[in-house]
Amino acid sequence: MFDKQKINFRKISSSDLKILFKWLNSKHVHEFYDADKENTFEDIKKRYLPKIRGEKSTDCYLVEYDGNSVGYIQKYFVNDWPEFGNYLDYDDRVVSVDLFIGEQNFMGIGFGSFMLFEFINQIVFKISGVSLCIIGPEPNNKRAIRAYQKVGFKHVKTLRIGDEKEDTYIMELSK
Repeated sequence: MFDKQKINFRKISSSDLKILFKWLNSKHVHEFYDADKENTFEDIKKRYLPKIRGEKSTDCYLVEYDGNSVGYIQKYFVNDWPEFGNYLDYDDRVVSVDLFIGEQNFMGIGFGSFMLFEFINQIVFKISGVSLCIIGPEPNNKRAIRAYQKVGFKHVKTLRIGDEKEDTYIMELSK
């Protein structure tokens, strides 16, 4: 259905903060992604500029399809984020991804699975020594869980991380 030649993952720049602001404040994104965070433009700058400048160990990408910005995806080594990694028992070569579809017309048509599959195969599993990827949706985000299952992710545990209000539904995919 989707053409893998038309998808592109471009590292975000400061000029992308406006579209992140728009998406992170849209109901369909905010419901499950950063729902516990304020999403003023200043807050988004504080969260994303350190990642853009390489001060935080998260690589952030704008997902483009056929030349249009449609979503966001990020990757990081689990153990680079102790507030997350301390609750999980993974070695230093395990990568976690987070994502959302920003443009609502790309939801419910299989694009999320396609986007995640391509990102993992084009970027995550190309990292030397990485053979395991995890993702952690909220347990009630059934749409995301189905999309991740289509890619091959399997549920391994559900747990509460730190002082988060919601549980995290940990899913794994091996190379």
